[in-house]
Amino acid sequence: MENLNTEYKIAQLISRELIDELTTEELQVLEDWKESSVDNKNLYEQIKQGEKRKIRNAYVQSLDKKAAWVKIREEIKPERKVICLKEWSLRIAAVLIIGVLIASLYHISTKDIEIGQELAEIKIEPGSSKAVLQLHNGRTIQLENVKSDSILEKDGTIISNQKGKLAYASGQANHERILYNQVKVPVGGEYQLTLADGTRVWLNSDSEIKYPVQFSEDKRKVWVAGEVYFDVTHNKQKPFIVDVKDVEIEVLGTEFNVEAYHDQNTVTTSLVEGSVKLSKNNESVIIKPNQQAIISKHEIQFAVRNVDARKYALWKDGVFYFKEASLGTIMEKLERWYDVKVFFMNQSVTNKRFSVEVKRYEDINEILNIMSKTEKVNFEIKSNIITVTNK
Repeated sequence: MENLNTEYKIAQLISRELIDELTTEELQVLEDWKESSVDNKNLYEQIKQGEKRKIRNAYVQSLDKKAAWVKIREEIKPERKVICLKEWSLRIAAVLIIGVLIASLYHISTKDIEIGQELAEIKIEPGSSKAVLQLHNGRTIQLENVKSDSILEKDGTIISNQKGKLAYASGQANHERILYNQVKVPVGGEYQLTLADGTRVWLNSDSEIKYPVQFSEDKRKVWVAGEVYFDVTHNKQKPFIVDVKDVEIEVLGTEFNVEAYHDQNTVTTSLVEGSVKLSKNNESVIIKPNQQAIISKHEIQFAVRNVDARKYALWKDGVFYFKEASLGTIMEKLERWYDVKVFFMNQSVTNKRFSVEVKRYEDINEILNIMSKTEKVNFEIKSNIITVTNK
């Protein structure tokens, strides 16, 4: 998956160059990639010079690269090795097709880059408290820009917003029509939320939650994506249910972390306190504190393992914690928090493993320097683009 992500990003650069949308820094990254191997340069020239070809709208709509490749291959004559687009302005099609070509025909090779003093001199700021609140009527509010500390909902609920924390006052729910709000945290952001029942929620960058303004009489149900930590208020008569990617997590009162980003195939639940029941289709499992349940998109059974669950929730306390984590996984999280773009010039480097614990409100150089000192990897920063190479 990490390999495809890197190849997909390089494909984005190629397709955007064809429609003159590359920044100076991105153009340099593409040049470095082209010059890193003869195969890369040849592929680049084939894509640039090949004749244009019409691609069905089905390919444009598809988000599944593997499925798209099967469809495209059916349309290609055996002797054809390159597909060119008729309308380069269709960016999604360009990224999809070129990404498949790169993943299928070549591996990205390496080119050593000398860093010098540049890493220490460039400062990339960490994320901050910011989010968008969408009310039941579709109105959106940029929370960090709200001057008033309170918002009045249609049903009379008072929503307070202070210092990166959104809180709903308890009240009487209108069971004839439940109002739903949604909070979306962008890349480079985080936010806290207290629901009407007192349940506290921490949202990591690039995450979202949909929830009732006031809960119904029989249950408390919310929907999430991304990474979210819950401290659920105990209520034996009204179970709390989290819906995430076809998985239901049911609790009465407990603390747990859920990670399920849109670009991930897995749902990972790490239990800190209490107990939770996870269900998907007809399969279910109950986990205890310091256990973690993982299930992928195409699986029906949960894999359970013992972990130090609090380590998986340290992000909410302002700490990056990685134990023998792959560099691909680490850089993925740095991308979301620091709002940067990461390119690997060699795929082997993504599998190198590091153990790191550092405050995530520090400049990004703090964690990059720690990993660089291991003499396993090099980092080069230009603007908000980080290029990674082997040492």
